[in-house]
Amino acid sequence: MFAHLSRRSTIALLAFAATFGSANASWLSGSDAPATQTNDGRYEIAQGGCSAAASQAAAQSGGQILSVQTAQRGGQTVCIVTVLIPAQDGNRPRRQTITVPQ
Repeated sequence: MFAHLSRRSTIALLAFAATFGSANASWLSGSDAPATQTNDGRYEIAQGGCSAAASQAAAQSGGQILSVQTAQRGGQTVCIVTVLIPAQDGNRPRRQTITVPQ
């Protein structure tokens, strides 16, 4: 289930689950909403709009969601989605940041 996560991400995920307990970590049981890290280091489940935007960005780019954040740009809320694009011809995968208006 978590094979795609880096060691650092796995440690952060386990720390989050231990901190908030199983009652508040129900998303571990299969929710598609990606977790995002806030400025103070806490993890939160992305809003529904960003979850859909992240899924769409990953599907269109053929990549895997690494992170999702919300931000204000020009008075508008946007979703900033970071996607890992698979490598071609033996090269390393690349990260792509996609900004999606909400």
